[in-house]
Amino acid sequence: MNLVNKIRKTIENEQLIENGENVLIGVSGGIDSTALLYVLAEIAKEGRFKLGVAHLNHLLRGDESNRDQVFVERLAEKFSVRCHVKKIDVKGYAKAKGLSLQHAGRDIRYDFFEAVACENGYDKIAIAHNLDDQIETFILRMLKGSGLRGLASIPIKRNRIVRPFLYVYRSEIEDYVKTNGIVYVEDSSNNKITYERNYLRKKIMPLMNTLNPVFKEKIYSLLHDITAVNSIFERNALEFIDKFSMRGRHEISFEIERLCELDAETRFRVIAHILNGIKPGFIVLREHYHLIDKILNGKRPNLSVMLPYNIRVLRVYERLIFTAVKTMPVINGLFPVTLGENVLEPFGLVLVILRHTCTTAPSPAEIKTMAYDSNIALLDADKMMDMYVRTFREGDRFIPLGMNNSVKLKDFFISRKVPKKHRRHIPLLVSGNDIIWVIGHRIDERYKVTIQTKNMIKVVARPSSIYP
Repeated sequence: MNLVNKIRKTIENEQLIENGENVLIGVSGGIDSTALLYVLAEIAKEGRFKLGVAHLNHLLRGDESNRDQVFVERLAEKFSVRCHVKKIDVKGYAKAKGLSLQHAGRDIRYDFFEAVACENGYDKIAIAHNLDDQIETFILRMLKGSGLRGLASIPIKRNRIVRPFLYVYRSEIEDYVKTNGIVYVEDSSNNKITYERNYLRKKIMPLMNTLNPVFKEKIYSLLHDITAVNSIFERNALEFIDKFSMRGRHEISFEIERLCELDAETRFRVIAHILNGIKPGFIVLREHYHLIDKILNGKRPNLSVMLPYNIRVLRVYERLIFTAVKTMPVINGLFPVTLGENVLEPFGLVLVILRHTCTTAPSPAEIKTMAYDSNIALLDADKMMDMYVRTFREGDRFIPLGMNNSVKLKDFFISRKVPKKHRRHIPLLVSGNDIIWVIGHRIDERYKVTIQTKNMIKVVARPSSIYP
């Protein structure tokens, strides 16, 4: 069976492209992607779908990179299809993000393809990964310790991405190109064995072929079996996530007890799915899992670990939290407040302060109800000096309402299970040197309203509509 017929059959069997769809092909100008364009263009003549081409100029190889761009643009003209091109400094991006050139290039490439597809109405994005890529990826991931999940097959389709060549060996592509006299460009970096995939392809694979000429078929068969086993664990993991995850605005969390009840492999899948949701394409390695496992089994109530792509995993008492790190601004200084409305911009908060003369003393029940409202503080005005708001400092102490002795504010936060990263962003209402209200939590016992109180200050805290 020739290559065009084989790909036509793959598209039909795997339902990769539906009739009438628009398909964007990622074309670098190399042998695989150029061959994919020729094959899909041949099938597209039947009127089944329409094509477009996308090319990312990585600016890594000087004149050679520009040569590749011109080649792809002319190739698009040859087939009378639209060509989308973008230039980007991949090296600079990799340095800024702390990524390898390969990882940075992959991330930028897929983001570019997805953006072009969204903006121009492409239903599918065709990528030229082939069976040799599958096998090479399997070996590289095995060497890196990616675990059972990472050893599964590259999916032939995922969301908008389709891979029509995934069941085709590179030798079949080479035969097709040679037979049809197809011209393509050579990427000189493919000859540099400093890149791990090139080293594997040029040094290791020939040795494996010497040991067993059909080793690729053996690995492909193993991939099929691993993928079947993976599907069971994947189903269990997705059911767990659906049932037990708690999603906040910028985070996803689970009860640690629930996670620990899972078998180790399903727990790994849960973690991998969450991390991939935060950063699509993130390859979760066993070493990442072991770092998280230490947090799960740690004895301290507050632990955290940083992962690639600025992902932080935190244990906060009984919950494990996954979040993409967004640095919270440090709030410094003193913010004076007076009677009336006080907008506290850094906190996204408004404090409304009112003074009342107590003509009739509030009942003990009323005092207790109002004093424990986290958004309202009733304070004895005659005991107070000028007021201001600030944040936590080392050594801060106060006497929480209902107690006789002062406690460290740090210990109070721990008892309230306030995450460590939030403690220095909680506003404190201060009079003189005394913390009179940990806003949103508790007032100081010494400043509470009693039946002897003659003048009272009522402070209401509410979110600012100007500074959400």
